[in-house]
Amino acid sequence: MMRNVLKGCTAALALSTALTTMAEAKDYRVAVIRWEPNDIYFNGVALGQQQEAERIKTATGDTITFSVFGANDASEQLNALQAQIDRGVDGVLLTSWRGEAMRNIVTQLHDAGVPVVTTNAWVPGVPQTFVAFDNEYAGRLGGEALVKRLDTLRGEGWRQEGGVFIELRCIITASFDIARHTGYRSALDPIAAEFPGVKIIEQEAGCDGGKARKAVDDIISREGADKILGIASIDGTMGIGGAVPAFKGQDILFPPDDPKHIPVATIDGTVPEFQAMARGEIDHISVQPATGEGIVTMRLLYDLMSGKPLPDEAGVLIEGEAPLWAPVKVLMPDTIDGPWYQTQAYSVPGVANFDDPRNWANEMSVVETGSLPDYGN
Repeated sequence: MMRNVLKGCTAALALSTALTTMAEAKDYRVAVIRWEPNDIYFNGVALGQQQEAERIKTATGDTITFSVFGANDASEQLNALQAQIDRGVDGVLLTSWRGEAMRNIVTQLHDAGVPVVTTNAWVPGVPQTFVAFDNEYAGRLGGEALVKRLDTLRGEGWRQEGGVFIELRCIITASFDIARHTGYRSALDPIAAEFPGVKIIEQEAGCDGGKARKAVDDIISREGADKILGIASIDGTMGIGGAVPAFKGQDILFPPDDPKHIPVATIDGTVPEFQAMARGEIDHISVQPATGEGIVTMRLLYDLMSGKPLPDEAGVLIEGEAPLWAPVKVLMPDTIDGPWYQTQAYSVPGVANFDDPRNWANEMSVVETGSLPDYGN
């Protein structure tokens, strides 16, 4: 009899604890300011944020209500964020189009005790928690891949013969662009310094495929098609939407095993990039882990909103997580007023193939359609 009484007391206590937990559960209102709604990469970030919000709800009962606005315009982002603040928010997830335009409002949020987690590009000179992968390493991976491909295709003699690398840049003042540019140039500049015939031409094209195509067309017309050595694209859109169409239009899109093939390196890791790689149109992708950045940004913002201390490197990932973008490093660079939670870039091909289901774009495709994308295999 006593055993039954104890069991009944235990069950009652568990029920009481569960009811108390549910009664204390909170709904956090989160403003999400990001790039335009059709941006593939930031849709992947949003997926990661939603996945983490669902995990938090299951683990704690707390819910996250997102108010999302996307635009590739600094003033539109600023106005939308101010409108959401006026309605009341508990935290902000921010991917600014131009970080310098957000200085005042992020400072005001900090002073008001509203936490802000930025991703992809930081807001210079103001307190924030920043999440992004190692952009400089991603660029270096791409630059080294271009050199290796040219060595494989043409032998090392291409250095003496000379030619032009085209670097397609997004926004030259943005932190992610600067870091990726630095990484690309760490691999390419030493060659240009040693061999006078090798030069690098930069063109800012705003992460826009059409602008990038015009830039590549103009450079080909000016320098000569036979002088183009490779394309270093700061993002995926300019590589596959600019360089590849320009090559097709100029009839210089050669198969990947042809010595005349012009290698293209991109940074992002979207399905269109993987499909272009499957067709032999581009050669290397440095994957920026979109869903990973979404998970980490939401995890950190939840800690800040609920009054918990930010985790150290060992505490960022939970037990059982082993993503391709691990480990997450915690840095305190002089350029950011706050911690940088740094996810890791990885190479395709290399660490993974384009059709690996662990790639964020493939994961997103499975969530949305129930299957991997068509890669012609």
